[in-house]
Amino acid sequence: MDGALLESLIGGTGSGTQYIGGAIIVLLYIIVGLLGAVGSILIVPRMFQGRWEQMFWAAFLVMIAGFYLSFAAYLGASSDAWQTEVIGVALFLAIAFAGTFSRPAIALGYIAHGLWDLSHSLSGASLAGLSLTDIPLGYGIFCATYDFTVATYLSRGGAASGEPGKFVPLFWRQGA
Repeated sequence: MDGALLESLIGGTGSGTQYIGGAIIVLLYIIVGLLGAVGSILIVPRMFQGRWEQMFWAAFLVMIAGFYLSFAAYLGASSDAWQTEVIGVALFLAIAFAGTFSRPAIALGYIAHGLWDLSHSLSGASLAGLSLTDIPLGYGIFCATYDFTVATYLSRGGAASGEPGKFVPLFWRQGA
């Protein structure tokens, strides 16, 4: 995240208008993340039911973890940052695999990914001695909001794994 915006918001430096503008930017990223998650939560169960839905959320976790590899490539991250990001994606792949068998595991995976997003946003290019990829302004806030919302949905009974499930295209109508 842009260091100047973050420092201004956390430290209260800058003018009042800069603080208000920065707070509005952060709020907009939160709202967009929330709207994206709510939209996903409403659409995905209509397309994937039972176990298929759980497998979708597991696969999607790997995809969103992979975004950090895209950022590393696009933004020219250091080899140390690449190593951290590859290890991160591998860990989320393992969590996603466990999540195909356990709904709580996939919910915990989304919580962990939200924390991963925030760690990139709040720590900059280094976290506890690990090099990280510097990500675009607001991505961590948007994505963490999305992840925490999806984790809440999954932990409250979404993607019921006990059912065999089926794939139902959105355009498919019963009796048609």
